[in-house]
Amino acid sequence: MKRIALIMDGWKRYFTYAWPSGILERIRRTGEDVNLYIFNSSGGWSRDASYNEGEYNIYRLPDLAEFDGIILDLNNVGYPEVRDEVVKRAAEAGVPAISIASKLEGFYYVGIDNYRAMQEVMEHLYTCHGCRNYWFVMGSGDNYESRRRLEAVKDFLREKGIPFSEKDFYCESFEYQCGVHGFEKLMETHEKLPQAVVCGNDNIAVGVCEAAAAAGCRVPEDFCVTGFDNFDKAAYYAPRITTVSHIREDVGERCAELLLRLWNGEEQPQFHYTATECIFWDSCGCRAEGAPKEREYLKNQIMYGIETSRFEDEVLSLEYELMKCGTVREMMHCIPQCIPSLKCDAMYLVLDSRLDAFKNQKEGHYNARLVENEGFLVRGYPEKMKVQFAYENGRVLDVEDMEITGLFPTFDAPEGGTDFLFLPMHFRDWTVGYFVIRNAVYLMEKQYLFSVVKTLTNAMENLHKKEKLEYMNQILSELYIKDSMTGLYNRIGYQKLAQPYIQKMRRMVKKIFVLFIDLDRLKYINDNYGHEYGDFAIINIAKAILVHSAPDAVPFRMGGDEFILLQGADCDDDGKRLVQEIRTELRHISERVSLPFTLSASIGIAVSQPDGKETMEELIHRAEELMYQEKTEKRVERES
Repeated sequence: MKRIALIMDGWKRYFTYAWPSGILERIRRTGEDVNLYIFNSSGGWSRDASYNEGEYNIYRLPDLAEFDGIILDLNNVGYPEVRDEVVKRAAEAGVPAISIASKLEGFYYVGIDNYRAMQEVMEHLYTCHGCRNYWFVMGSGDNYESRRRLEAVKDFLREKGIPFSEKDFYCESFEYQCGVHGFEKLMETHEKLPQAVVCGNDNIAVGVCEAAAAAGCRVPEDFCVTGFDNFDKAAYYAPRITTVSHIREDVGERCAELLLRLWNGEEQPQFHYTATECIFWDSCGCRAEGAPKEREYLKNQIMYGIETSRFEDEVLSLEYELMKCGTVREMMHCIPQCIPSLKCDAMYLVLDSRLDAFKNQKEGHYNARLVENEGFLVRGYPEKMKVQFAYENGRVLDVEDMEITGLFPTFDAPEGGTDFLFLPMHFRDWTVGYFVIRNAVYLMEKQYLFSVVKTLTNAMENLHKKEKLEYMNQILSELYIKDSMTGLYNRIGYQKLAQPYIQKMRRMVKKIFVLFIDLDRLKYINDNYGHEYGDFAIINIAKAILVHSAPDAVPFRMGGDEFILLQGADCDDDGKRLVQEIRTELRHISERVSLPFTLSASIGIAVSQPDGKETMEELIHRAEELMYQEKTEKRVERES
């Protein structure tokens, strides 16, 4: 089984589904044993650079050396450092690599011949309409296709001996606003209109036409306008836009075909062009044969609006249900229930285990590093991650505590023609995991996924913030009632917890024993060895109490060297057993650390029966008297 990695960036928030659609069409047509892995970001639409960084981190998820072929579509990536890193990793993978619509050194090129197609447009304007004076409104200079189209028009002008200057050109983007801005700017810098305005694509051409109409100009009566790419707006705008048509799925098919030939050991040229066709319509004064099927187009638009409205209602339902969820797993259960439009074979959520850090943090343990940066990665993914949710063929799988390393074999399929789509999950630039969908090209075409993933991510982030707030509130509460040195409850904690604990044990009809523990010879230790040793002794007695007491016991530090432990008991011997365990623990500490003194404590035990009437103060006083009795006996023994 061969694996193809397709790394691509969405245009704004939209998937370029034509590439994977074409690739899969070619693979499935002849039943090739090839699967497609799509790593898609939407990193170019937001003005938040940190958000975009989180999106682009999905490119670092795959080990490209694990694939048999790599296809890159990086034309929409607006960050040169991101493009350079991906290109470098692809080149180092040591497998055939293809670049879609952009020339990269050492990579095969698959796409249209932008240069030749744009020259055909220029030749038509020159020969058929006699145009000798031009303005040009083009895409971004960082975009390879835009640069090739720009080179084509400049070379054509030079070849025909038509004078031009840089003030005849406006370059910005492939968006509608570029056409508006470009026409307005060129109007300011020129005294008269041109014979033709040549645009980088159809979006720009429509913008030029709208800006021209606002300025009182008519197309094509006052000048011709041409576009490129044959978007829907070219055929259904008035006037219809002269454009260059090409079937985008053909690019994906050609990529797959090229890889199949390379795997077969066949020598292949670097450049592979798919077919283009110039369509000369109203915007340059031509009348093309045949008319667009406007009623069919209108019907499709109506149905698209209905589907979109239904999907938006589903997303609103999802947002409402997610607010009620207390865990990420509960959230994922909501997706197939709330979004029936997501028709897919399988979906998986893989997360950084640190997402549960605040929820899993041990009570009373404050972690400053966790609070400050929460441990999430900005570059790359953790070596091990948790499969938080898995849904296959209509049922939720049990993936409790399932950890994975890398992508394979978890995301593999025995049958060729399967695709896996990987989408980033992140809180701005903090990477928290990724979302995987099997056989997702249908969803990419419908453009449903961005809204679903964004809604889920927002809900996960809100839940994470809530857990962090609860953790911080717990820490603040514990700082108020706990002793900072030992982690035991302080006097305020005693006042809040002691009496309720006694009442709880009596409701459960359980005996209660009270240990009153006093560190032996603390003054002697401080005077002879220093307060560091004194603090060490106090801390380790507290540890011995915590280690050997029951999980529901309530330990207190009442003063410098006095401790009280409340614990339920099944029999009178439970207290004696615990005393012995604490003494043994202290002896082991002394031996292990080689202390210059004996670490010991005097301990008194008072036991209350389930129907006992003694107050808390009376129990403690009885245990304290027994503790002092033992301490006195020890002093007498030392002095004798």
